[in-house]
Amino acid sequence: MAKRSSILGGALLLTAVNLLLRLITIGFNVFLTDRIGAAGLGLLQLIYTVGMFALLAGTGGIRVASMCLAAEEFGHRRSGGVRLAMRTCLRWGLLVSGAAGAALCFLSAPIASVLLRDLRAIPALRVLGLFLPFSCLCGIMSGYFTACSRIRQMVGVEIAERLISVLLTVALLLFWAKDDLARACCAIILGGGLANVFDFFVLFGLYRRQTRSDPVAGSRADMRRRLRRLCVPLALNDVLRAGLSTAEQLLIPYGLARYGGAEQAMADYGTIHAMVFPILMFPAAVLYAVSDLLVPELSRCRAMGRRLRIVDLTDKCLRMTALFAAAVAGFLFLNADALGQAVYGSRDAGYYLRCFSPAVLMLYLDAITDGMLKGLAQQVSCVRYNTVTSLLDVVLLFVLLPRWGIGGYLFSFALTHAINLFLSLRRLLQTSGHQPRPLDFLRPLLCLLCAALPAALLSRPVTRSIVFFLLLSGSFLLTDALSPRDRQWLRGITIDRKGKLG
Repeated sequence: MAKRSSILGGALLLTAVNLLLRLITIGFNVFLTDRIGAAGLGLLQLIYTVGMFALLAGTGGIRVASMCLAAEEFGHRRSGGVRLAMRTCLRWGLLVSGAAGAALCFLSAPIASVLLRDLRAIPALRVLGLFLPFSCLCGIMSGYFTACSRIRQMVGVEIAERLISVLLTVALLLFWAKDDLARACCAIILGGGLANVFDFFVLFGLYRRQTRSDPVAGSRADMRRRLRRLCVPLALNDVLRAGLSTAEQLLIPYGLARYGGAEQAMADYGTIHAMVFPILMFPAAVLYAVSDLLVPELSRCRAMGRRLRIVDLTDKCLRMTALFAAAVAGFLFLNADALGQAVYGSRDAGYYLRCFSPAVLMLYLDAITDGMLKGLAQQVSCVRYNTVTSLLDVVLLFVLLPRWGIGGYLFSFALTHAINLFLSLRRLLQTSGHQPRPLDFLRPLLCLLCAALPAALLSRPVTRSIVFFLLLSGSFLLTDALSPRDRQWLRGITIDRKGKLG
């Protein structure tokens, strides 16, 4: 087995790749906006929402389970156990995802007519069902490569997969779909599905080549029991959250249509979810990379009883994430109009980006907290919190959207995400044993206000951004939000001789 690389090295590589992939996605969304318009993007987002529910129902938490099982076996140096874990996960994933994909194919017509209220979605939903097992199997393979710290191989394949997806989709849109919206949605799904097939076979080939000499070892019954213990709460969490999330997403255009017009509602929905959120979450590639790597790292630490390491990781991740989120939130708020015009040529995109930019403070902390909870085997708690907040969101959207429109969506989004973050963060602190100081969270907010208020008085976006970051950096240093110990740690983040985090 290859020597484990550091969290930092993997995080930097995953961050660079995620940023590249998100740039490709944003550029691709600009192309799609020109081809199918904001209303077309809204329909496509609804199709993806239904597809995501089917995918999560079909995967049943298997990606995180494969990551945790492989990491535990890898941490104990049981190469045969890693092979047994992967074999068990692949068989389970193929069985469940195949059933979910078949159900999506057969139910595509009623889903399109009753839930989406647009029959043009039927071909795209059927294609989603056909390729759904490959999406599940790709998730399992990426879980293995992440757990065993073979990041470089995985990200190379992911870049190739995304480029193939974009090229195939563009070709299908230009030469087959043309101006037909039903064909356009089908072409976008088909391009991504064919790329997933490529992704899986390449990753599986690399996995087989690396583990061919390792015999399958261990108790199959015990591995299946461990898989069930992980998958059942994860599957429950995923299915409940995906089902409620699907209900939320379907309620948004429905409620906005009752508030205003149906066409404008679909355009607003497409603008927020296909234009604003990709920019809003673009810098979060850093956090998702770290979060993915924290799952196997914390699983190893938990299995080996390394409590001090868990507390140290929790402390550093929470404080650094709060500082990073403050910087991103301020930058997006100050430059929302310029970004909306520069990327999409849309004033609406800039307006909604400014409205949602304060939510970055919650969303980014929630992303890193979620990864740490999964690594500490707190899936059952996540089920409870996500279920409660999603149910609350459905109720609020149903009641508020017809009366307040976008304002109701903003209120519901902020309230439910704040409650979810509070509950998840409290559980993380209880489980890890970390006791943060209130100032760790108050200082970034204070620094953000001190930097953003003067910068907002400037008119030129470039000057405004430079002044903001200079003032914010100075505030971090003056208030000790970024302490001398933190600065020393950041300067010394290197891979030491043992391949651990410096």
